[in-house]
Amino acid sequence: MSRILPVSNPQGDVATTLSAIKSKLGMVPNLYATVGHSSTVLNAYLTFSDALSKGRLSTKQRELIALAIAQTNQCQYCLSAHTLIAGSTGLGEKNIKEAREGKAENALDQALISLAIDLVEQRGELTTEQLDIAAKNGVDDELIFEVLAQVIANVFTNYANHLAQTDIDFPEVSLTV
Repeated sequence: MSRILPVSNPQGDVATTLSAIKSKLGMVPNLYATVGHSSTVLNAYLTFSDALSKGRLSTKQRELIALAIAQTNQCQYCLSAHTLIAGSTGLGEKNIKEAREGKAENALDQALISLAIDLVEQRGELTTEQLDIAAKNGVDDELIFEVLAQVIANVFTNYANHLAQTDIDFPEVSLTV
């Protein structure tokens, strides 16, 4: 059971935002309804995520990163949500499992996933060698910052779910790969 319950009777900006989410997704995920305790934070997160969707990282690459970060942070809610989302982007079970293991089928995706995991595990303190390896596999400075931003967005949701102990409202995925 959630430690911080979703907003039960949203008002004002939160009601408008959650209504828009429901119109778009057909439901209001518990994460959004829980973060909705702060309209400022909910709208900041959604605006940030929307901006990131317009970058160079493809939808599939963003999902690979989200899966790798959720696994690294052991966030069952995000693993469950992103497994469902990843499947809808055309990523297969093999790709999803590999991302959770920190692996990918091609060099660029592997470099993106490795960079994301390293950023989390090393709290942003990467070596020049790690950045050189990423660069040799097609990750330029623009993509480095896009990956960093994706990590930040995903760490936020992972930690929000850990904090709130958000009830999972997607098909549940085990933390074990």
